[in-house]
Amino acid sequence: MDNTISKFKNKSYETLLRKLPIALAGVILVGFGLAFNSAGRLGNDPVAVLYDGVRSILGFPIEKLGLVTNMVNVVFLAIVLIFNRKYINIGTFIYALPLGNFISLGFKLHDVLNIPGTMGGRILTSFLGCTMLFLGVGIFIAMNIGMDPVTGVTMIVRDKMRRQYKVAKVMCDIISLAVGFSFGGKVGAVTVIAALIAGPIIQKVSETFDKTVLKKINLSKLAA
Repeated sequence: MDNTISKFKNKSYETLLRKLPIALAGVILVGFGLAFNSAGRLGNDPVAVLYDGVRSILGFPIEKLGLVTNMVNVVFLAIVLIFNRKYINIGTFIYALPLGNFISLGFKLHDVLNIPGTMGGRILTSFLGCTMLFLGVGIFIAMNIGMDPVTGVTMIVRDKMRRQYKVAKVMCDIISLAVGFSFGGKVGAVTVIAALIAGPIIQKVSETFDKTVLKKINLSKLAA
């Protein structure tokens, strides 16, 4: 019996170690996506508007968005730890701790690409930003190793309200958008687009990645 339990634990650790690099790749894409959306100056998704608003009210330059993102995520992490730590696991830290650094690298990548600051260039930058953001979040969700701090806070709101997740998500997005905008966060076309299509696209990416890539390497949730 002990031998069986030991084998199961070893397999679980091995599976987790195989998942971590892929989850981290997803976080890198999220960071790059947030940076490109900010560089495109056509607006951000609701949570990124909050990040940008906090950056603005603190008087930090746009290049410090990564640092501010880390600061805000630490606050969210503390809230989850205080109110319901069951939503904290390794995936939370894999997402939250390095995200700010990847946003900073994203700005550097954007500078290297030297995309023109014309409207066409800004649209291209924002398109690339949304693409990377949606892909990154979808991949991270597919890895099934935990939730980011923002989602953890949303789950706590859901529990307190005793409502469905989608109700809590809409409520949290509205609050993030309102607070971020009042602080000076950038709102624009990308904000509206993200609100309308982000959910369905991220869900599709997550499901497709799980059924194709993860299934081939025996990491699919469906095979668990």
